[in-house]
Amino acid sequence: MIFPPLPPAAADDAVALLRALLRIDTTNPPGPGGGEGPAAELCAAALREVGIEAEILEAAEGRGNVVARLPGAGAEPPLLLCAHLDVVPAGEGWTRGPFAAEEAGGFLYGRGALDMKNFAAQAVASLRAMKKLEVTPRRDVVFAGVADEEEGCGLGSEFLVDRYPEKVRAAAAWGEIGGFTLHLAGRRFVPIQVAEKGLCWVRLRARGEMGHGSIAPPDNAVVRIGRAVAAVGSAQLPPHRSPPVEQFLRALTRGAGGPARAAGWIGATPGLLRLLLSLAPDGGVRRTMLALLSNTATPTELRGSGKRNVVPAEASLGIDGRLLPGQTRESFVAELREIVGEGIEIEVERFRPPTVTPLPHPMFDLLAGAVRAVDPEAIPIPYVIPGFTDAGSWSRLGAACFGFTPVVLPKGLDFARLYHGVDERIPIAGFRQGLAMLWEALARAAGPLRTGH
Repeated sequence: MIFPPLPPAAADDAVALLRALLRIDTTNPPGPGGGEGPAAELCAAALREVGIEAEILEAAEGRGNVVARLPGAGAEPPLLLCAHLDVVPAGEGWTRGPFAAEEAGGFLYGRGALDMKNFAAQAVASLRAMKKLEVTPRRDVVFAGVADEEEGCGLGSEFLVDRYPEKVRAAAAWGEIGGFTLHLAGRRFVPIQVAEKGLCWVRLRARGEMGHGSIAPPDNAVVRIGRAVAAVGSAQLPPHRSPPVEQFLRALTRGAGGPARAAGWIGATPGLLRLLLSLAPDGGVRRTMLALLSNTATPTELRGSGKRNVVPAEASLGIDGRLLPGQTRESFVAELREIVGEGIEIEVERFRPPTVTPLPHPMFDLLAGAVRAVDPEAIPIPYVIPGFTDAGSWSRLGAACFGFTPVVLPKGLDFARLYHGVDERIPIAGFRQGLAMLWEALARAAGPLRTGH
């Protein structure tokens, strides 16, 4: 029995769900009385309306996670669809209200339109359509709408994995970041994430002599940490080879000529590719690609004295460190030590290893086939991101994780700038086309043993 076609009403359903989600302020960290709870309840209500059981699990008051399961025939282990419901602060400069879900020029504006309430709406609408069509998938399909991804996942996917592992355990998980259109060199790519860098948040500490600000002590901790800030901020960490990055570069440049073709093969020599990228005119592309050639250490937080006239005995620097697949906590700390020298303490405050789904993998082939079925000219490629997602949590339970939140983007729309940027928006037509890709992927991954029609 073939998987039934996507009902036209399902796309309208998905758009309506997205509008409703965008109107809920789920900024993280939340303000007084805020949180992801109302968004989780909205998703749960939409699923319960058609008879799908959904529950809200809170790690803290108002920080709701919704988990729902469409039971299958058990022929294969479950598939998890994951979307985080929290968003980063809107910031200033929007031309449309960041929580008004306004439509203009074929776009739906709102914080979370691309990151990533779009996938929450698509996933919930898909499950609702499957239930209405009385589809019995060959495997359970689980939806998790989670809290706290933007602040490290502790109250969301990590909480679920630690406290309720059997509710979210799956053979494969689909989530961010991937499935979007990347227009490059006259071709249309669709990256599917298979790896992401690890997280290593570090604090450097300098100690010195405490004293009065009017009489400078000879050993000032603030001055010493200032030198460390300058050293880390100006340093380039050494390049490293990483098989997932090499796969991405070669797939991206396959069939290209000239410098682009050379870049794919030079990717096996990151130092040479770093030199080539330094000449690239597109600053956003250059920065993103450079971040995939080495570990990165970005100074983000300074602490010194709480009083203007007191020289503190200790000053510290917070560093956002990201690790390439294949790198370790120890190797990253050694790279920092090489930069700051002795006399500066290095403390790892938080660590998450890189997440990698090795290729070849049948689920990647399945997703790539779904993309080509909907858009024959699209070129699916494996993708590596310099940040982290909820994939790190799901992988702890053995899931093969893929970034696949499909949306067809028009040429000229700067996806990277819209992510966490001003006037975040999604093309409504592209959102509908993305839903068609997701439905095709579900048909291939969880096609039914029977339907009621």
